[in-house]
Amino acid sequence: MAQAKSKSELKGHAPKRQASKGKTPTGKARVRAEIVEMTEILHRAGAVSAAELEKTTLRMLGRDALPKVEPLTPGEIVGVREAAGVSQAVMAGFLNVGVTTVSLWERGERKPTGTALKLLHVVRTKGLAALR
Repeated sequence: MAQAKSKSELKGHAPKRQASKGKTPTGKARVRAEIVEMTEILHRAGAVSAAELEKTTLRMLGRDALPKVEPLTPGEIVGVREAAGVSQAVMAGFLNVGVTTVSLWERGERKPTGTALKLLHVVRTKGLAALR
């Protein structure tokens, strides 16, 4: 026997879902999250290949979907280098920057940005071997 529909369903509205304990995205973030979720469901159903699943583009998700790279303090930068057990010159070589740049970062006179900041985070989490 079919279940009785609520008034909102009869009017063409979807039934309200119970609020989840986590923060629910709104606006564009919600649409992006739903696109990703639907693509994953289609992948599990066999309608989307693994390669297609990996092809989720910035146009589809927006720049906000990319992971954020937090700035590092001068002390943290020194800690990354010392944990790797290398000199400023060697660290500069791995990051493809000048020795003076690494020195300025460690003294707090400049801040690493972009690719250099991302590489410092990689070295921090995976070690210098990740850049070989």
